[in-house]
Amino acid sequence: MDSEPSEMFEVAEACVRCRCGCCKDECPMYSEIVEESISPKGRNILIRAIGKGVVQPDERAVRIAYSCLLCKRDEFSCSAHLKNAEATEAFREYLISKGVPMLPEHEPLVRSLENYGNPWQESKSARKRWAKGLKVSAALPGRTEVLFYVGCTFALDRSLHETPKALARLMDLAGESYGVLLEDELCCGSTAKRIGQRKLFESLMKENEARIRRTGAKRVVTACSGCYKTLKQDYPRLDKDVRVVHSTEYLAELVDSKRISFSSLPHKVTYHDPCHLGRHAEVYDAPRRLLRAIPDVEIVEMRNSRERSRCCGGGAGVKTAYPEISQAAAKRRVKEAEQTGAGMLVTACPFCVQTLRAAAEAAGSKVEVVELTILLDKLAKRGGAAA
Repeated sequence: MDSEPSEMFEVAEACVRCRCGCCKDECPMYSEIVEESISPKGRNILIRAIGKGVVQPDERAVRIAYSCLLCKRDEFSCSAHLKNAEATEAFREYLISKGVPMLPEHEPLVRSLENYGNPWQESKSARKRWAKGLKVSAALPGRTEVLFYVGCTFALDRSLHETPKALARLMDLAGESYGVLLEDELCCGSTAKRIGQRKLFESLMKENEARIRRTGAKRVVTACSGCYKTLKQDYPRLDKDVRVVHSTEYLAELVDSKRISFSSLPHKVTYHDPCHLGRHAEVYDAPRRLLRAIPDVEIVEMRNSRERSRCCGGGAGVKTAYPEISQAAAKRRVKEAEQTGAGMLVTACPFCVQTLRAAAEAAGSKVEVVELTILLDKLAKRGGAAA
């Protein structure tokens, strides 16, 4: 549920009156910057001051507003259980509605969404590149029960194409009938919403929902945690009559029904919970059920896991605006993975894969960052043997 300005100011007021500051303990941005203004409490003090007219919104206020990953980790340390992520997202919308200029680093994202329907300045036709060499069917009204919604980042980042390919192969292996939109797929609007561009988000949401509904699909499957959270929680009507599921939930159902199975992996792995999939959508068990379905795999949890998982540093526009801080947060997470003794860090989000992989390479880590669907596809039994 979105937080309106009145609710935003209520959260800020409650936070200031509480005075505890316990939200700073696990805030990934505060851990790297160690500045009071960057902490959730510091941001709430700013929101309250602006609401009372004590402070006027300026460039520094914008920088503080966009220093948050919207990861919700601080909310699990908040004794008052305040919804700081929703308040911060509303704060960004509020600043833009008041005519305060957006961060210059975010301008290319907005222009690309307006011009191309994706944040990565790629053409419409580029969305179908991931499917090259696969026999996928276009989603057609009356013939599509399951819509495979790929999402901008998986579809347009060539280094991530193997994930949608892997999911398509697993769906084919299980005998699933599904359709894809290819070049007709539109951004879910997550990027626009997280950086406070509400009007742009609502425009994308309206058109995207119309395209999804025109397929007649009863279920939408996506491997992107950001798309999943957005379609399921931020579209007020869609999930009421079109079931939105993350690929980990979907694949777990196929495993439970014995439609896919896996070969042995005598390996120690650890799993990173993406913020949008974990804390925002509370999908913690499905990915772990999938890992446990792999014979001989040893799953070890990081010190911070499930609802207390540390953010990878790649969300909410922070990676674009503060790349060095984003990577520092990611390196901290990779270090936690190393401490488990696992050789493989598995996750289920394109942004987590991008950010953690880059951090592992920069740190010279021996931990391999692997997207879960790709791992499952490699181990899937086909004709009695793994692919």
